[in-house]
Amino acid sequence: MKKIFVLTSLFAALSFQSQEKKVHFTNAENLLRDISPDRNIISWTVIHHLEGKDRVLTTERKSPFESQGKGFKLNPQERGYYYIAFTQAGSTQYITDPNSLKSFIGRIDNGEEAALAALAHGYQIDFEFKDYAANYVDHGSYYIVDAGKVTSLECPLSRVHYTMRVDKATGAVSEEKDLGPYFELYGKECKNNPHYSALDRQIEEAKLRAEEQKRIQKELTKKMEKKVRKQQRRN
Repeated sequence: MKKIFVLTSLFAALSFQSQEKKVHFTNAENLLRDISPDRNIISWTVIHHLEGKDRVLTTERKSPFESQGKGFKLNPQERGYYYIAFTQAGSTQYITDPNSLKSFIGRIDNGEEAALAALAHGYQIDFEFKDYAANYVDHGSYYIVDAGKVTSLECPLSRVHYTMRVDKATGAVSEEKDLGPYFELYGKECKNNPHYSALDRQIEEAKLRAEEQKRIQKELTKKMEKKVRKQQRRN
């Protein structure tokens, strides 16, 4: 997917970008290690579950935990899932979905938590495309987060670039804007593949050119035969 900018708009965007410093998320581990719950939590542990095994990503006075059969993902493409074990009032509890994660975080203390607030609203953090769907800008009382969303699973598989505002005090997500697809993948079975359509047009145009060439050649042949017959009559 190509994005085309008018030159003056590009200069304006570069000038504006120079005033903003986008911070990119590099991977899930770096993002999740900066969680800081806003409640009276004694201890917590962030765990990555992959292929039947649990791996502790980060911990604050490590909570004892039992392996959970479900959890949350930062994007649908990643393998495994994450969950958080935390201790409160003497008992161990678990965070296994984005909405509970947002409640667990409470006040937004950093850009990483702002991204996790976006996660609870159906967005994804796509580390493969950091410029479009895995970054934030700090604006004082709020963050601007760039995240992605899967809008189609077939014909094509499509991920769309969104930007949004995340309030630090409340965690509210607002001013969500669709900035268009940043990734599209067409399978062989997709009849609406624009590349196939372009190929079909090229084939059709080639057929028309061949037919036109045959017509011209046929007319030239007729003229030549007529000329030969006329010459023969003269002789």
